[in-house]
Amino acid sequence: MAALRDLEILLLWAGIISLANSTPPSTPQCNYTVTPVKYGFEISITGTTGNYIMNIREEGQPGKTHHQHSNQDLSYHVKFLKPCTEYEHHVAFVDHVGKETPCNSAEDKTRTIGMNKDDIKNVSCTPGYVCYHSDWDISTSLSASNNIPAEPCKSDQTTFCIKPGFNDICSDLTTTVTCGNTSFNFTKSIGVDFLNLSEIIQKPPTKLPAEIEPTLPKCLTVNYTCLEDGKSNEFKDLSELEPFTQYNCTGQIKENNVSIEDKTIAINVQIECDLDISITNEKPADTSIVLSWTTNSNNCPSPHLQKLSYDCSCWPSSQWKPNDPTRSQGQSCNISGLEPFTDYTCKVQPTYNNKNVGQPKEVKYLKTAAGKPDDIQILRVEHPDHNVITVTCTEPIRFRGPKKIYIASLYETSDPLKKFEKESKEKCKFTFSDLRYSTFYNLTVTAYNGEHRSKLAKSQIVETYYNNKAVIGFLVFLIILTAVTLSLVIYKIYIYSLRRRQSMNEVSEDVMLQSTAIYANVPRSEYRRKDAR
Repeated sequence: MAALRDLEILLLWAGIISLANSTPPSTPQCNYTVTPVKYGFEISITGTTGNYIMNIREEGQPGKTHHQHSNQDLSYHVKFLKPCTEYEHHVAFVDHVGKETPCNSAEDKTRTIGMNKDDIKNVSCTPGYVCYHSDWDISTSLSASNNIPAEPCKSDQTTFCIKPGFNDICSDLTTTVTCGNTSFNFTKSIGVDFLNLSEIIQKPPTKLPAEIEPTLPKCLTVNYTCLEDGKSNEFKDLSELEPFTQYNCTGQIKENNVSIEDKTIAINVQIECDLDISITNEKPADTSIVLSWTTNSNNCPSPHLQKLSYDCSCWPSSQWKPNDPTRSQGQSCNISGLEPFTDYTCKVQPTYNNKNVGQPKEVKYLKTAAGKPDDIQILRVEHPDHNVITVTCTEPIRFRGPKKIYIASLYETSDPLKKFEKESKEKCKFTFSDLRYSTFYNLTVTAYNGEHRSKLAKSQIVETYYNNKAVIGFLVFLIILTAVTLSLVIYKIYIYSLRRRQSMNEVSEDVMLQSTAIYANVPRSEYRRKDAR
């Protein structure tokens, strides 16, 4: 137990000695005073040698922190403060571990002194701005007559600038500096050199005659000249500009009617006329359509549209295949080369200098008038009987009219007045019967669409056959006549034979009745003479 007690006592003394060695040094004491001087404060510090931190802050604003090392008594100037302004201030000692110990001061707020007009100088810092420099912070002390706030110069934070407006050019800009209840003015004459060309608003014209009205000070005017794209030497005034043409226009700036070096930034000008085309007349023919129209424009009066021309074209309404356009310098055109009796869609496209402009005007479902049907090419003739003719033909490809009719006419070549004519709808087929036998006829077939016949009729000379019925009757009659004749001849031969036989029989009987015969020896020559007699 005694040994354990001795160990506890030894540890207790070791802890006491350790605490004694770690006790911090005494806190240093410091004091400071703040004295208003020109452009700011002078801060005097009395205290231990070392590092001090000073914080100067305007009420409601972030503070400014200053660091200073002191060997003995310290006097430090804080500049570029606002005049006539109350600041809060704090000073603290910073030890080697960064701990801050506040210094004592009779007051923690001090007001800067006022300034005079000589503390401010008019300087050049930013082109196009009126700038003022001072070692005072005058950022909130300046107010301009154009109510444009001052802004710090980018290259010098102690200089503040005010930008003159358009209305300030050719006039005086007054800047007022205020410090408490005291104020004084600076006046600067704003010349044309303060004009920023990029801030000139130029609205391109939208109507003819062309006018450009830029936003400029009252003392300045602009005279514009324009160049057409692609033509570098043909300058034109605004009054000479044409529609639908690209121009590049630049304005010569004048001060009191005297030209200055500056010119406006070039702008592109192209006036698009709002063309309104109204079709006033439509005249379809069989192979052409005549259109007439009027053209109006709200922003381009007619005198400015003298170079306006039109391309007219038509295509079948069932397909998109325009024909070659017909160019017209007036307000009517004749579109030719069309197919008769066809629905067309026609378009009038305005052009200017051979370029399409504006919106085209379309007219739909214009039907051309009926034309002549295609010619019939082939006739086929058949003879179902010797005095009957049947005619068929190839149908035309196009009838070009409201109806589809075939007309066939037939007349004797020797008697044209005796004419037969028939019509057939839909199909080309005719039958002519009860004709004269063995007769030449002129056959003609044409196509008819209700208004026109085909240009050329298909003709053909045809012949009826002989009267086979009459021939047959004659042959029958001849056969009968021959048979009757033969019958009569045979009958007569039969009667003759019968009579001769009877006669011969009677002679034989007579010879047999005679009992004697007389023979004479007559010479042959005499006998012949007797026979001859």
